[in-house]
Order: sequence, then structure tokens, then C-alpha cells
Amino acid sequence: MIDFLSALTFWHWLIFGLGLMALEAFLPGAFFLWPGLAAIVVGLALMGVPTLGWTAQITVWAVLSVILVTGWVLYRKKHPKAEIPNTLNQRGHEYIGQHFTLDKPVVNGKGEIRAGDTVWKTVSAIDYPIGTVVKVTGVEGTLLRIHAV
Repeated sequence: MIDFLSALTFWHWLIFGLGLMALEAFLPGAFFLWPGLAAIVVGLALMGVPTLGWTAQITVWAVLSVILVTGWVLYRKKHPKAEIPNTLNQRGHEYIGQHFTLDKPVVNGKGEIRAGDTVWKTVSAIDYPIGTVVKVTGVEGTLLRIHAV
């Protein structure tokens, strides 16, 4: 095995790095990306310093991998990924921000609007007459909250 390690060239590191990065595409977690990037850096360094011994190559790769993974974890803790609200199977949420014309008046804060092929019950703080253009501002269960535009 030592004979193989002593014969490492920059091509070995570049192929190893690209292999790890390709593995990242198939396995989730963003872990193989960083050791793959470290392997590519070692391969590029070996192009510049071809006399670098195999122990130094592996040491640089291991240390650089740990630094890159740790740096990524710290960066993600400081800058968390924004969560996109999940509105799957919550049909009323697709109407938020849209405008509709009332076919029936809103009386005592309760009314109806036609959205698509469905009649939706609405709630409002104010009563509105027929023909008022309203905007859907929220969803409360199966009710759409509306306000006049």
C-alpha cells in the first residue's frame, strides 16, 4: 500500500476530488463537497510542488477537509437557510393577495366570494356591499379574511 501512496500524482487527487463531489450529488447532506474540494486543492498544490511527500499530501487533505467542513457548519449556524412556508394542500393560501369582486354583500362580517370554481366563505371586520373589490389578506381554517381595496 505504501508503494501506491508514494506514487500519488496530482491526477489522483483531482479524480478523487471530482469523485467525492459527484458523490455529493447522490447523497444529501453537503458533506462530500468539502473533502472533494480539499482533494482538488491538494492536486493543484501537487502540480506546483511535485516533490510533496504522500504523508504531507494526506495530512494537508485531512486538515483542509476538517477546516472546510467546520467553516461550513459555522457559516450555516450564523446564516441559517430561510424556510419557505409549506402551503401544500392548503388551497386557500393561493388566493392571498388576489383581488375579487363581491357577488353578495358582506353582512355582520360574514360573506362569500367566488374564487376559481369554488365559493369561499369570508370574514371581515367591516361589512361591504355587492360589487366591492376586496383583497384576500389571510386564511383562517376554511375562511378567507378579506379587506376592501
